[in-house]
Amino acid sequence: MKSIIAHLVAGIIVCSSPPLAGGAEPASPGVAPMIESSGCGKPLAASLAVGKTTTRAVASGGSNRSYLLHVPANYDAAKPSPVVLNFHGLGSNPEQQNAISAFVPMSDREGFILVTPDGGLGWRFMQSARDANTAFVRDVVASVSADLCVDPKRIFAAGKSQGGFMSSWLGCVAPEIVAAIAPVSGMYEPTENCGPIPIMQFHGRSDSLIPFAGGRVLVLGNYPGAVAVMEKWAHTNRCTGTPETVQITPHVQRVTYRDCKAATIQFITDAGHTWPGTSIREGDNSPPADLPASELIWDFFKAHPKQ
Repeated sequence: MKSIIAHLVAGIIVCSSPPLAGGAEPASPGVAPMIESSGCGKPLAASLAVGKTTTRAVASGGSNRSYLLHVPANYDAAKPSPVVLNFHGLGSNPEQQNAISAFVPMSDREGFILVTPDGGLGWRFMQSARDANTAFVRDVVASVSADLCVDPKRIFAAGKSQGGFMSSWLGCVAPEIVAAIAPVSGMYEPTENCGPIPIMQFHGRSDSLIPFAGGRVLVLGNYPGAVAVMEKWAHTNRCTGTPETVQITPHVQRVTYRDCKAATIQFITDAGHTWPGTSIREGDNSPPADLPASELIWDFFKAHPKQ
């Protein structure tokens, strides 16, 4: 497995060069400034502890909402830390999302702050809900940045299924916050107004909930298919070269889009609706994805801070 990871990471470094139909309507450039951190130099709040995960509340849009906050074991208030926003899927919750992604032990090892927002039953995408969800994420990032020393150039978004849609949505509407995105088992189509952003995406050919080849998706509507949507992201990222497809393992292909303004990578597995590499099987009996997705996501994020 270590040799596989090394080979895949090498691919990430090499390509580090510069939604559903009717999808995201991004905010106009410059509408919201980058959220600066005022938490640098502050002692930890009494409710927080290094190496621990805490449920926190935040007022957003007239409601009290919540998120999980994991402070890494090696947190240093004098040193700005990266942040990973981790979004759960429909019918899931932040605890389950942390479990399937295994980002908590990685946070302690690598030193990033892990933030897992609670979207309730799921991240609804009617226009009013889109606006509310985006505002909620902004409020969460502002709350974390007020209490912890956050590096505003290294805030990243990942998520599974509906959470994958949410992370890619933020890539369009909140580019002043999010430096790179990594949606798993679902992603939004970018509109023409979205700007280039580094993206690494994972999808299984046997996925029956967000069909790999496209189809109707519960709550969300028509999905054009994982490759079709990724090609739209390649267009958004101004890729002009011929994509390179490499068979990484018997069950995994890596597609690297070439000559892009922002790195654009897709991993296609034989698995179903699951987070590749997790020990938790979800909803199907398809072949496992022999791929360390979380490790790859973090290596991708490390390679793509805001410039």
